Amino acid sequence: MKKVLFLHFITIYCIIQAQTQDSVFVKIYMRCTFCNQDYIRNEIKFINYVRDVSDANVVVLGVSESTGSGGEKYRFIFEGKKEFSGINDTIVFETAIDASEEEIREQYIVHLKLGVLPYLLKTPIRNKITYEIPEQQNNNTLIIDKWKGWLFSINSSGWFNGEQSNKSYNINSSIQVSKIKEEWKFLFHLNQSYSNNKFKYEDYEYEYINESNSASLTQVWSLSSHWSAGVFLKAGSSTYNNYKFYTHFMPAIEYNIFPYSMSFQKQFRFDYRIGIGQFMYYDTTIFNKVNELNGMHELNISFEIFKTWGSIDMNINGTQYLHDFSLFSLGSFLGMSVRIVKGLSFYFYGGYNMIRNQINLAKQDISQEELLLRQRQMKTNYSYWGNIGLNYSFGTKYNNVVNPRFD
Repeated sequence: MKKVLFLHFITIYCIIQAQTQDSVFVKIYMRCTFCNQDYIRNEIKFINYVRDVSDANVVVLGVSESTGSGGEKYRFIFEGKKEFSGINDTIVFETAIDASEEEIREQYIVHLKLGVLPYLLKTPIRNKITYEIPEQQNNNTLIIDKWKGWLFSINSSGWFNGEQSNKSYNINSSIQVSKIKEEWKFLFHLNQSYSNNKFKYEDYEYEYINESNSASLTQVWSLSSHWSAGVFLKAGSSTYNNYKFYTHFMPAIEYNIFPYSMSFQKQFRFDYRIGIGQFMYYDTTIFNKVNELNGMHELNISFEIFKTWGSIDMNINGTQYLHDFSLFSLGSFLGMSVRIVKGLSFYFYGGYNMIRNQINLAKQDISQEELLLRQRQMKTNYSYWGNIGLNYSFGTKYNNVVNPRFD
């Protein structure tokens, strides 16, 4: 009987010790758009990583957004829970456009360690923390940017494939010029695409060439913490869409319900554009036009929120020609990932477009080859796509071990 009581006492003591030891550790639930979770767990081993937010005493939200120089601005938002309730902070750092993946990973490890430090100081591990501050040296050297903030990007790519009866290749090129500041931003894009498809079977041979070119210029001004104004200019051509040449000019105004300074975390924007478009066609259209000038307007409504429980991204956009209100398109997009209960999450991504404004469709009939190979735009009243699923995981609440073998 004494042995049974002794073993029972030892069991209770071990459970209490385990619970006590567990409670003084920093237990982090991390939701991050840019992080390599395995790398973090491998580099920072003095904290526990939990799979579910309900098990955490620290929640870390990691988000990023592009900077005007082409680099990235990163934010780690720390929120204390349970015994760390009220201990919150935001760590911000930036990387250059030419930073390697390794340099970026080193930066977010450094800043994660800084962010978790206030929580570690509340645990017994504080007795093992040491630090040093390097001596400050005066540096009066003025940093001179010879590019004056302008960013240039050039890209060219191609692919090809084939077999005995068919072969195809595609070439794509683009040039981007930008300068982004707090008070204004300028963007210029130039794109070119060329594709060639050949099919041959016995005495039958078919070849089709698709080519498109486009250029766009955007100038945006920051009017206040909620209002912006802009001008959008676009021009180009497309054999697929029957455009020999087209150009749009559309001034715009935008209102964000939330301040733009919170855009990395949540946005609710209303963007209205109105302007004029010139269209020249390869073939006569279904409206018996080879050339036309039309007024148009466009409305975009966007909502986006990123939280530890998940994320939601919604967009509604509509365009309409002013000379005939029956010529319009209305599209919507919804993307969401939501934690339902512990271990169970739901995700959905999808879009739908109602199409009533295909003024560019060629009047001549589409050949069987063009129909099957989708070499020309065809009349349609709608388009849609989607992806939906559930994910459930269970087992240990900790996720500290990293083993990359056969990944």
